Amino acid sequence: MANLVPKVPATAWLAAARDMLVEEGIGAVKVDRLAQKLGVTRGGFYHHFQDRADLLVRLLAHWEEEARFLPSGRSPRNPAEALAAIDAQVRHLIAERDYDPRFDMAVRAWAQSDATVAAAVERMDRQRIAALTRVFVALGCERPEAAIRSRVLYFHQIGYYAIGVKATAAARLRAAERYVRILCGEDHLERARAWARRHATDTRRSVRSA
Repeated sequence: MANLVPKVPATAWLAAARDMLVEEGIGAVKVDRLAQKLGVTRGGFYHHFQDRADLLVRLLAHWEEEARFLPSGRSPRNPAEALAAIDAQVRHLIAERDYDPRFDMAVRAWAQSDATVAAAVERMDRQRIAALTRVFVALGCERPEAAIRSRVLYFHQIGYYAIGVKATAAARLRAAERYVRILCGEDHLERARAWARRHATDTRRSVRSA
């Protein structure tokens, strides 16, 4: 009996589609070209996808799952956790392990010609900005200021990728402290650090007296 299991899994087709989207844009994401890239016939594609439209729906879903602009974890609940969250955010974006800005920018370019994709990007932007706003609130900002600071930080970072700024990870890490002071506000950072030191001292005293 013939082996009916497709040789190339759906994940490989999606990975190839993602690479092609990033490298050449949505117009290049075609079944024939993907099959050629994978070194198989196009027949295997239809084991996993109904058609190209189905592939694109799943590619967009893949982006929504993988586009982790913020590191995973709960929202900070106090200034000390906000400081930790800001540090984690900086290192997360510089490392680019769980967030691929090229994929993000490619989807944004795709959104220019597809209303469904544009709606997904807008929804993702709202979610990311809301998460950043919670960080600034925990840092000690009033909510209106937190909303503005989150937008400034977010639009700065997306703009950084959109215009294609080139810098090594080491150079970005060296500049990170200055960026954080400017984007978060030195007064907010100092108050948050003082809060963290005070509460750390109180915790140590509680432990010793227990």
